[in-house]
Order: sequence, then structure tokens, then C-alpha cells
Amino acid sequence: MPKTQPALASPPNKHPESSDGAATQLSDELSSFAWLGHKRSSEERLSGAGTTDIFDRLARNAAPENWDGFGPGAAGSLTVLKNYVARTFDQALSQKTVILNADRQFCVFNTGLVSVRNDDIYGLFEPNQMPDRQPWFLKDWRTVGGYELSTFPELPKPPTYSADPFEYFYDWDMPLSFSAQIFSRELAGLLPGAGQEMPYGLELALEAAVARARTLTRRNPGIAVPSWHAQKREIQLLLPLHLVTPEAPNAALAVSRGDTSYLGVGLLSLEKAYKAARLVARPSARWLDPRS
Repeated sequence: MPKTQPALASPPNKHPESSDGAATQLSDELSSFAWLGHKRSSEERLSGAGTTDIFDRLARNAAPENWDGFGPGAAGSLTVLKNYVARTFDQALSQKTVILNADRQFCVFNTGLVSVRNDDIYGLFEPNQMPDRQPWFLKDWRTVGGYELSTFPELPKPPTYSADPFEYFYDWDMPLSFSAQIFSRELAGLLPGAGQEMPYGLELALEAAVARARTLTRRNPGIAVPSWHAQKREIQLLLPLHLVTPEAPNAALAVSRGDTSYLGVGLLSLEKAYKAARLVARPSARWLDPRS
């Protein structure tokens, strides 16, 4: 006898989104769909003060990794984890894998994360009892074995980003086009003071950095890191740009794959590049995390 399929949760009506596609304030489908409870500050997290929040509990339950990101003020922020949860929920909602059980008392989605025992971690919602609030309350994170998850005849799979495995790998035989002039202006915003005296020199430096990135990728395909652009809803590959020293990159070039060539579509700081890459998979390229 086939299993009864659980009902799909209805999406909210609207969701504001930041210009770079990052869910920095969780102002997205998740915050419209569910109340997340109180949020602990970075200062409280670092000092051990305050009550643990929903993100503290997920960081504690999931296999350990860099959930704070890096850079000034990153310590204790869990900014990578918050962005990951928000965008993964967006993807689950778009793929109709946020589901209700038969009596509509619980709702779940698969976070795509696993525990230290390699068990899938699910976000568990209950109906929100507070008036004039979101319809659901994000109660906690669960792995298979608890009562709530046993009420679902079938649990959802993790969200996916592409059915074509070739999108995750860089084809070094395909040409890459990009505008050094446009991206030099973007780079000046990422690296204040860069190219002030020699703006054309910055264009030449960018061209050289992109050429070096392509050479590095040919030698080691793992240099190109797949990432997810939430607004365009596409896989993009990130290439490291070494502009100051050969040891560490200063930014990442995002490239989009066309039918016959790649197109450079944006420059990202390493912090934003790491967030975008973590949506697809835990980055294994050492260049993307300067702490490694």
C-alpha cells in the first residue's frame, strides 16, 4: 500500500530581500512563516550570558564547523548558520518540501545538516499560539527517533540546487569573459584605496588575477567552489582573486555558466563568498576560509 503523502505548508505572501541575496536579517520566508523566539546577541554568546536561542541549539546539535564566518565582529555571531538556515528554508519552500503531518499539528523541513552521528536534522514547527503573529513557531531541531517526527509517514529530503552535476565543476576549456573596467570599480569598494592613483592599473591587476585563477583551477579543479545565488536561483562558481599576495586571495569572482562560455557576474568579499558557498556544501577549498 503506498504511503500517504503529507500535506505541503503554504508559503507566506511576501518576503523582503537584501540586494545581495543574503538573509542577513532573516527578513525572508522563514521570518514570515514562523516566530523564531528570542535572539541571543554575539556579546551574550561570547560571554556565556543569556538564554540559548534556536541557532545556538542548532550549532550545538550539528556537526561542528565554522558558523561564525570571519572578519571583524564575526566571533559569536553565527552569521553563516543564520544565513544557511534562512536560505535553505527558502529553497525547501520553493521545492514544496516543507510539509505538514496529517493532523496539521507539526510541520518540518530538512535542514540539509547532519548531527555528529550523521543523522539528518529537521526543523520542527508547531502552530503559533500567540495572536497576531506568524502562523508557526520554530520549536526546535529534531533527528529521527522522537515522537513528533514519527507522526509523518515520510520525511522530506534536503533541498537541492541543481540536477546537473556539471554545474558544480569548472570546465577550464570554456572561455571566460568579464569586464575588468566594471569589476575594478566593484573591487575599489571591497578594498578601499585600491587603484586610487592608478585606476587602469587596477584593471590590469584584475585581468592578471583572473588569468591566474583559471591557471590554478586547471591544476586543481577543487579551486573553483560552487555557490548559490538566491535571487537568480542559479549555481555560480567562485574563483579566488590574488591581488596583494600570492598566499591569500582578497576577493572572489562569481562566474555563471552559459552554453559555450562562462561570464563573470560579480565580485564578492571572502565573507560573502563563504556564505554563498556554504548553501551548496561545506567548502573544502582552503582559500575560501583564511583561518584554515
